[in-house]
Amino acid sequence: MTKKLAKSAISQKRVLDAAAKIFRDYGYAGTTMRAIADEADLKAGSIYYHYESKDDLISAVLDIGIHAVTDRVTEALASLPDDATGRQRIEAAITAHLSAIIEVGDYTLATRRVFGQVPEAIRVKNLRLRDSYGAIWQDILANAHARGEFRTSANLTLARLFILGALNWTVEWFKPGGRTIEDVAREFASFVLDGLTGNAELAGAAQPPADDKPRGPRVRAL
Repeated sequence: MTKKLAKSAISQKRVLDAAAKIFRDYGYAGTTMRAIADEADLKAGSIYYHYESKDDLISAVLDIGIHAVTDRVTEALASLPDDATGRQRIEAAITAHLSAIIEVGDYTLATRRVFGQVPEAIRVKNLRLRDSYGAIWQDILANAHARGEFRTSANLTLARLFILGALNWTVEWFKPGGRTIEDVAREFASFVLDGLTGNAELAGAAQPPADDKPRGPRVRAL
């Protein structure tokens, strides 16, 4: 019995991995169960043993992507000491998030491509998981802010959206064999956190001399 369950689980993973690749390459509308079966090197009937429809499959693919980052970040935070600083918590979360999305790269890329294409019920269901994950980050940032680690004017919601958007884009350009995930995470954290702590304000505080006449038209910052 155990052996059969193991074989079933392996078969299911083959289906999911294949589905992630096909959704990644062809989008939601361009994906068929036949194409997924071919990619998995399985008979079409084997797909339906695990998933009744394409909607069931894309729902599973989307959920795997968000569960991967949620679980990895939660574990990373739990491993920190109780007196960890906000910066340490953010650095740990960044590293964990990057590690997760690179590890499940096809699922991440599939999500990026099809999320706006899937039926609303599937999107709404996955959005609840995304909101729960976003709340973890909002809590990390809020705690650091409350401890005085960020400048008082920091917009935490905008910071969260910026951080997660930039992190998720990494899967588009990161290539194994170059910089390590840890290196990228460390540089990313430094960039984000040095801005949030207000160091950047000092660089922009200098004003031109009173007699320094502007050259050319003024451009309004957007």
